[in-house]
Amino acid sequence: MALKEFMSSLLFIVGWFVLAISAYLLYWAIIMPILAIIPFLISLGTGLLCLYCSRKLDVRKKAN
Repeated sequence: MALKEFMSSLLFIVGWFVLAISAYLLYWAIIMPILAIIPFLISLGTGLLCLYCSRKLDVRKKAN
């Protein structure tokens, strides 16, 4: 139970961090699209996957 909550919180924080990085890369994608679009898409996908896994592991929503 505690491990699920820890993993959920960790994935939530990592997800937001990766999404912040993808927003930064989007800025560079506007300036240099060829160099930054692939890392942007990878980090965006990773961030969304972490947030999705965090929501799936969050047991507090299921208790309500």
